[in-house]
Amino acid sequence: MRFSITVLLACMLPAIAIAQKPVSFVESCRPDPAAPRVSLSGKVADPSGAPLVGASLALRCGNFRQDARTTGDGTYRLTAPAGSYLIEVNAPGFDMAAETVQLTQPQQRDFTLQTGTYSSIITVTEPGGFFAGSSTSATKTDAPLIEIPQSVSVVTQDQLTSRNVQTVNEAIRYTGGVDVDTYGTETRYDWINIRGFDQSTYGLCRDNSRWQSGNVSGQIDPYMIQEVDIVKGPSSVLYGQNQPGGLVNLVTKRPPSRPLRELVLNYGSFDRRQVAADFGGPLDPDGSLRYRLTGLYRRSDTQVKFVPDDRWFVAPGLTWNPSSQITWTILGDYQKDKTGWSQFLPSQGTFRPNPNGKIPRDTFTGEPGYDFFHRTQWSGGSLFEDRLNDTWTVRNTLRYSSIYYNGNTAFGGGLQDDLRTLNRFAFGNSLDLKLFTMDTNASMRAKTGIVEHSVLFGVDYSKSRSTIVSGFAVAPSIDIFHPVYGAAIPALFTYYNTRQPVSLLGLYLQDHMKIGPRWVLTLAGRHDSTDITTDDRIGGTKTKQSPTKFTERVGLTYLSEIGLAPYASYSTSFLPVTGVSFSGQPFVPTEGKQIEGGVKYQPKGSNSFLTADVFQITQTNVQVPDPNHPFNSVQQGEIRSRGYEVEAVGNLVSTLNFNAAYSHLDQTVTRTTDPTALGKRPPLAPDQLFSVAAEYTLVGGALAGLGFGAGVRFIGSRAGDAANTIEVPSYTLLDGSVRYLWRNVELQVSGTNLADKTYVAVCTSPSYCNYGLARKVIATARYHF
Repeated sequence: MRFSITVLLACMLPAIAIAQKPVSFVESCRPDPAAPRVSLSGKVADPSGAPLVGASLALRCGNFRQDARTTGDGTYRLTAPAGSYLIEVNAPGFDMAAETVQLTQPQQRDFTLQTGTYSSIITVTEPGGFFAGSSTSATKTDAPLIEIPQSVSVVTQDQLTSRNVQTVNEAIRYTGGVDVDTYGTETRYDWINIRGFDQSTYGLCRDNSRWQSGNVSGQIDPYMIQEVDIVKGPSSVLYGQNQPGGLVNLVTKRPPSRPLRELVLNYGSFDRRQVAADFGGPLDPDGSLRYRLTGLYRRSDTQVKFVPDDRWFVAPGLTWNPSSQITWTILGDYQKDKTGWSQFLPSQGTFRPNPNGKIPRDTFTGEPGYDFFHRTQWSGGSLFEDRLNDTWTVRNTLRYSSIYYNGNTAFGGGLQDDLRTLNRFAFGNSLDLKLFTMDTNASMRAKTGIVEHSVLFGVDYSKSRSTIVSGFAVAPSIDIFHPVYGAAIPALFTYYNTRQPVSLLGLYLQDHMKIGPRWVLTLAGRHDSTDITTDDRIGGTKTKQSPTKFTERVGLTYLSEIGLAPYASYSTSFLPVTGVSFSGQPFVPTEGKQIEGGVKYQPKGSNSFLTADVFQITQTNVQVPDPNHPFNSVQQGEIRSRGYEVEAVGNLVSTLNFNAAYSHLDQTVTRTTDPTALGKRPPLAPDQLFSVAAEYTLVGGALAGLGFGAGVRFIGSRAGDAANTIEVPSYTLLDGSVRYLWRNVELQVSGTNLADKTYVAVCTSPSYCNYGLARKVIATARYHF
């Protein structure tokens, strides 16, 4: 551990030396909380004078910061104690404006932002507060959220810091329509379910491009990212093959324009010890060359015996602006993980009665010394933009990534008749994934009559090669209530050894049209060609598939004068299915179709945003058992997922941030060959989700800088098997935090599941259930220098 920390800090010392700069105005000034509060208001517009909706403003002085967003007419309003401040104005696609302001009486100040570069379009500037006015993930352009005819949620850097999130699952667990920790306590992956569909593979993107293949493979640490975007509903029109539930896009931290020097220390439950550091800023006087270097080292146990959660990573980045038109950012990361597997526990003794008692939450069903999971992942890529003129912009993103893991486990396979002896099986698995992705597009801004066009067309290409080897054996049983470890595990029988190269090529076109001041019409279409070769090295067979598919999206939004924006949309998705039927016919892709309608509301003069929507998704060509040939499948299944969602985020007053969400899901198997599953709920997805979280910070008096956060999460019941003979009960969890900001130091204590509620998070059969996460408390010290 000492060696690793030494190496990590040694790598960062040059960055620390480079980053030393004189103390800035913001760092040196101190507001007077007792001074009378003064308002600052105005309008933010583009060079043509058109209002910029959703532009972010930050009023800063020392530890004081107040954020605001422009409303539907481009206006904003801020209040602060009288004094001197720095005000910064940002909008996607425009250069930042910053100037000092002396507040002595109410005043108005307007801003005109100049057309920007790739650094702003790809959210290099981290939005302040809980509300972000735009997201590039839904349209791959700078369209404000209120103009997008689809439900989109953004988790900002302030939300990540406020809740002290430690995984991507923790980052998005307060988002409407999103269920996380699908398989209970799990440290290997982030399992994500959106609108009833598993989005953990193709549905997890990074910097607007694919990050994994068709198998859940890697895990991104949240300290490596600055924002998370969640697009709900089919998104194949811009991202290609995917499940119809939506996608999660992780935005990697970028080199900042101002000096950044941060050191973070954590200690918490299960002997969690973690150190992280983040440095960045300009490398030359004019700021044309900027850097960022982020790193983390962790040693930790978990709530399950003999399962560690160890990690270290380093992630460098470099941005070069040779001119005002060209931006080129290079990003890289290298990460190593050492952890364990989730536990297969029986339903009797977890949430169903067992005469022998309750199975402890820390029960380990494997064998110490045999169970392990090790992973190495790394990636390198770039983001490039050339703004040719005021009309045309060309962009390119590319990344090459590698994920390799291997591990063994002895897992539970159901109880014997005495209801205490657990049958066990041994399993071994390794994956070697290499993935190259590249997306090149051109955007054009034009006006024809009263219609303002934002046209995007591009080429999306990816090529991957995965090799998966799996083995199986019958392992000795164990007493689940009083386990005695040390049994010899037989050698594994390799039953699966497959190499699968996949290439994808997509051509897409989108026109985001603003018709007059009120109507927005979005039209998009994409054609995908896929080549898949499945090389079965055990059976000695090769299966080639070349499916093609066209997907589309049509949406209409009305922008009212009061900030209300009703919308309606239709979108489709597809996902290739590997393999063949009993007759040797290759499977065709599954297809998803969604109808969505709703309303978005950004109150005038308020830094808040509300979305309410209803939707129906129909997925066809779903694999179901072949009734005439056991161990084979046919594509005669259909799943219907319908529901509604309400989500609000923002601040009620300048120092009270909040987000709240409620979603109801009615998911049904509408076609299948299995009569026991027809008309039933598919397993895993809860029928209801409710969450509310808030954070309040004192800005005046002797306790200035003291903040409190609290959150409540309700997760509804879910089906525990296909026939719905098992129902996993609902549960409610409480989270909270206390933090204190003093000059350049932030101290924080955060906790999840504060009541330490024991609950079952998942069952897929009577033999496979798993507990949810126990109480976790983490003390954090964050130092900026």
